[in-house]
Amino acid sequence: MTDRDRRLRDALQGVRVPDETAAEDRAWRVVAAAPVTGPRVAAGRRHRRRALQAALALALIALVVSPAGASVRHWVAARIEPGAPRAKPVLSSLPGVGSLLVDSAQGPWVVHPDGSKRLLGRWREASWSPHGRFAVVTGGHELAAIEPDGTARWTLTRPGRVGEARWNGPDGYRIAYLEGSALRVVAGDGTGDRGLARNVARVAPAWRPGPAHVLAYVTDRGAVVAVRADSRRGVFATGPGDAVASLQWVGDRLLVTRANRLQLLGPSGKLLWTWAPPPGARLRSATAAPAGGTAAPDGGRVAAVVRQGSTSRVLLVSKGHAARVLFAGPGAFAPPRWSPDGAWLLLPWRSADQWLFLHPAGGPPKPHAVANVAAQFSPGDPTGARFPTVAGWSRSR
Repeated sequence: MTDRDRRLRDALQGVRVPDETAAEDRAWRVVAAAPVTGPRVAAGRRHRRRALQAALALALIALVVSPAGASVRHWVAARIEPGAPRAKPVLSSLPGVGSLLVDSAQGPWVVHPDGSKRLLGRWREASWSPHGRFAVVTGGHELAAIEPDGTARWTLTRPGRVGEARWNGPDGYRIAYLEGSALRVVAGDGTGDRGLARNVARVAPAWRPGPAHVLAYVTDRGAVVAVRADSRRGVFATGPGDAVASLQWVGDRLLVTRANRLQLLGPSGKLLWTWAPPPGARLRSATAAPAGGTAAPDGGRVAAVVRQGSTSRVLLVSKGHAARVLFAGPGAFAPPRWSPDGAWLLLPWRSADQWLFLHPAGGPPKPHAVANVAAQFSPGDPTGARFPTVAGWSRSR
């Protein structure tokens, strides 16, 4: 961005006109109501159609906010620098309940509800224990359990590179992690480390809530396997399939995010429902609202990020209902995270260097935005090579 662009952006953002707030609300409602399906078009016509759609969208927004013109100003400013308008310059507090665990170029951070934060050390990845009492961290050949103030409780060293560590809940007696292509399990106090499976894909394993210590993982052929970690007895196994991006238990149901579709599996591995993005869109990530909060009992509220052309959308997907757009914008979105009570959704927007706190249950139409995210968590990474991502959002202990 040139100095002239910055001056123009600042001038546009500094203008205040009557009825501005109401105008912005109307514009956000128009964006949120955008359709998510549409017919395929020939490659030769696609660019012309996109150009026409962009022109019509600008005209529609201008019509909606013409009494004040406020959101037209923000739209023009967004062409210079993408991002939600009126974003807070720093993260001063969190909505809802709980604390964040954030992975960054400097290492993982704990962010408390009042916005205060602490760097946990030069680790690569982190994940919460049940109730946020501890974090399991990995880096290179080491795995460790540390307290939110950075105090290490124990450390384990392995000959291979370790990562994707996940603590089981609610008792916290087991930790699963990957060493290369091997799946291993260690007790929550750092003892009894042992191998569980080989030829495993580089996807974080997922523990089913409850005392049975059922663990799901993905093989290098795309099969999803669930096993009792203590006895090694199998619970179910699917056939080979497309690459899997993530696994997540919602109660006793397992959400599987594959290359371009979502699958919800029952306790015995039966396919309960599946969802695919609209034609021309690519599924990037998905996460289900936590069970026990405001989530449907069948794991039916899933936030899915899709990309189509240069635009990304986060959709609220549920069984038997059409996908609803929660937010859309240019560039890339990182995987979103639900608050512990399912009332908020945190969407990292790398292209805008922002975090957006969305209210999926039909709250305010505009997101609560925080700007300058990279500088707050990775001051030593000015290029933004590793944008801060949210590793977990846990209830405060």
